[in-house]
Amino acid sequence: MRKNAFLLYVFAISLPLFLISGCATLPSKTSANTSKEYVWPKPPAPARIKWITQWSNRYDFGKPSEVLEFLVGKERIERIQRPNGVVADDVGNVYAVDSAMRQVFVFDVEKKKLVLLGAGIFAGPVGIALDSKRGVLYVSDSRLNKVFGISKETGDVVMTLGGPAEFKNPSGMVFDGQRDHLYVADTQNHVIKIFDRDGQPVSTIGRRGQEDGEFNFPSYLALDKNGRLYVVDSFNFRVQIFDSDGKFLKKFGKLGDTSGTFSRPTGIGVDSDGNIYVIDSAFNNVQIFNYNGELLLWVGNTGTKTGEFYLPSGMYIDNSDRIYVSDTFNGRIQVFQYLKAQE
Repeated sequence: MRKNAFLLYVFAISLPLFLISGCATLPSKTSANTSKEYVWPKPPAPARIKWITQWSNRYDFGKPSEVLEFLVGKERIERIQRPNGVVADDVGNVYAVDSAMRQVFVFDVEKKKLVLLGAGIFAGPVGIALDSKRGVLYVSDSRLNKVFGISKETGDVVMTLGGPAEFKNPSGMVFDGQRDHLYVADTQNHVIKIFDRDGQPVSTIGRRGQEDGEFNFPSYLALDKNGRLYVVDSFNFRVQIFDSDGKFLKKFGKLGDTSGTFSRPTGIGVDSDGNIYVIDSAFNNVQIFNYNGELLLWVGNTGTKTGEFYLPSGMYIDNSDRIYVSDTFNGRIQVFQYLKAQE
């Protein structure tokens, strides 16, 4: 039973690691029709979520001229294949772990270019977190059972945490810039581990179980503006919330196949109003809840078009309420905007 449970976990939250060679059918083309506005809910209800853009390859910053292509030939296009963990900085540069390419794709909107980091370092990257003050990207590697800290400018390794004695299948992460703490979901050990900015252990949250504060394969993590920690407790099919000291506050969610329940919960994020966004890769959507766990809205369905998803995984919400979703098997990052209610 334990082996079967772990295999199901791998399928649920680490799918990109093992389907590199195409065990599932990847749509040959994703589309983004930018000639119309995409919002949720649909009119006449007031819009709360708006689709902004998507990132998948170098051409998202513009294609070379036909004359240049004729003279030098068509260039090789780096395209993200299996995005998983995703994070963004304050100016909207996007950093996404590609579990198939085993690198970090950086969509640098400031310099309008695509950069790849980490070649030759990772074996099975899953999660990513950013220390903006020091310019360090943390990448969890579930095959090497390590967390690497790399420079977001050069890709050089500046720190290494863990190993088989410390981690078993680390996955989701989040960095608290106010407290200089890194939270790591140590998935197969069924705990959340907290480290300081120098990689030294601070404390551990939880153990395996079903009670409050216990976990069954925790995966993706998020923080709100008050420093509360949100944990996707994958095989308990719920979200658990803790204060900044790791004290259990509340939980919501249960197994189901209807709106407001979870089947394969993965990425999570929290906007500035405290609304909680949870990806369900089985539903191919993002469900949005209030702090009491009441369903407010859901966004997306199965497909390749704008605002549709195919086995999405990671998520991040920045300080401007931009919502970044790793649309994993569509090979893209979709970006949305939370629209505050008019007062």
